[in-house]
Formats: sequence, C-alpha cells, structure tokens
Amino acid sequence: MKIGMDRLWNRLWSSKVPENLQEQWTDKAALSYINSQMDVELMRLCLDKVKGDSKDDTFLQTFLDFQHIALQPTKIVSASLEIDFMERYVSLFSQVSAVDISIGWTKKVENPHLSVPRFILLPLVQNALWQGYHEAERYPMKIKISVFEKIISLDITNHVNHHIVDQKISDAMDHYHARLQYEFGDQHTLIMNSNAHTFRSNLTLRF
Repeated sequence: MKIGMDRLWNRLWSSKVPENLQEQWTDKAALSYINSQMDVELMRLCLDKVKGDSKDDTFLQTFLDFQHIALQPTKIVSASLEIDFMERYVSLFSQVSAVDISIGWTKKVENPHLSVPRFILLPLVQNALWQGYHEAERYPMKIKISVFEKIISLDITNHVNHHIVDQKISDAMDHYHARLQYEFGDQHTLIMNSNAHTFRSNLTLRF
C-alpha cells in the first residue's frame, strides 16, 4: 500500500507546481477526505432516525457498521471495497431520505484488487444525492462504475435540482477538485455539465 501511495504522491510533487498551490491542494484534499469519512449531515439524519425509532435494531446496526468501516485508518483500499462503501452510503442515504428516491447501478469490475485512495469516488455520489433531485421514480439517479486494469471510470447522472444555481459549484466540489489534483495530478479527467433536466459527472482515473 505504501508503494501505491508513494506513486500517487510523486505524480504531483514531481511536476512544476507553485508551492502555494501545492499547499492549497494539500489542505483542501484533507477536507475532502474528512467530508467523505464523516458526512455530518448524513450522520445527523441517521441519529434522528435512531432516536425516532429506538426499536429498529436493524437500522442501528447498519449505521454502526457503516461508521466502523468509515473510521478505519487505512488510506488505500481495493476498488471492490471502495465500491462496497459507496453502495453502503447510498443505501443509508435512501433509508433516511425524506422522500423515496430511485437509484440505478451499473458495475463492470474487471480488476477488483486495484488499489485506490479511500473516498476518491464518493464525493461525486454525495454531490448527486445532496444537490440533485430524485424524488420520483421517473427521475432516477444513475451510477455507472467501471474498473479495468489501470483505469477507473465513474459516470453519474441525476435530475437537475432547480433550487440550486449550479451543482458543480460548492466548497465540497472545490475541495474534491483539489484532492484529485493532489492524488492524481494530470492522470485524471473530470467533466461536469448539465442541461435543463440532467446533471452529469464523468470521472476517469488513470493508474
């Protein structure tokens, strides 16, 4: 795992990047990691649900299991474990959402053991869930994840929330862009765009 982290680290620091920009990326990357590890708003909703129905032992155990995994100190995990955590996050969010939401998954994992930085994919899922609109079944959120030998592709679409000016502009997304630069340098591509109805994020990570 250390070798994998050193490889990612060197992609950034071997490039000609101004020192002040490097420091900004480092700080914002750390904030992005923490926001994925400890989603305060999701935790609040989960705790409200636990307090509201203290007899629901199944949900409480699901929440505790999720938190146990999130707080593991490991910084590098396999692609399969990262995807599993994303699925747990989506499931937990669905259970505490104020409305019924519809989410479709498409997965193609040819290299489940590929080592990836923890929570490197989750911010795009968080952005779609918190900022998008998925109240009706005809407005599903779609998540497509592909893992090849040395490439990960993540494509997420959600219905536009017209109460938000621009889904791609937020502190969380600013921090996430910095983390992608910190971890992958020019070995990543993130395209985010929208039309009147749909917002789409497409991420490619090259290892």
